[in-house]
Amino acid sequence: MMRYLLPVLIAVVFLIEGTWFQVLVPPTDEFVWVPRFVFVMIVIISIYKGAMTGLMYGGITGLFQDVVYSSLIGVYMFSYGFLAYLGGVSYESVKNRLMLMVLVIVLAVSGLELLTYGIYQGIGYTSVPFGDFAWQRWLPSVLLNGAFGILILFPLRKIFAKLEREDRFKNRSL
Repeated sequence: MMRYLLPVLIAVVFLIEGTWFQVLVPPTDEFVWVPRFVFVMIVIISIYKGAMTGLMYGGITGLFQDVVYSSLIGVYMFSYGFLAYLGGVSYESVKNRLMLMVLVIVLAVSGLELLTYGIYQGIGYTSVPFGDFAWQRWLPSVLLNGAFGILILFPLRKIFAKLEREDRFKNRSL
């Protein structure tokens, strides 16, 4: 039962990210608040479960992101998978240090925004200058998602501890 908890939790957060957030936080002219809550959760999963698990969750969720919210298929699938993989490469050294985990989350969200902007800029899909992008979208997104990462980190740590105990119990009884 517990192994289905993470995919269900990601699906629920994906729905919340795309619906409730836009209702609760009205848009402003100066800043674009882009919730990447599912991506933050995938980075945390990648830290705890490993880079390949993060790649799998990131690729699948990124594909959903592309299909639902983007007109180009593959940009978010690649970006989510690649950055989740990178976030989980050093998971053993980061796993028990909260400040390092927050740093990895903030760097991953920052990398996601920069990578998607770079891809869109490179193919000529956007014409927003980098200065405007950095002030209006990159900075608010990093702040919003970093705060979400700090808030969600503690409950997810408890879930992962419970999953680890369950896995140890299963392996011991076999």
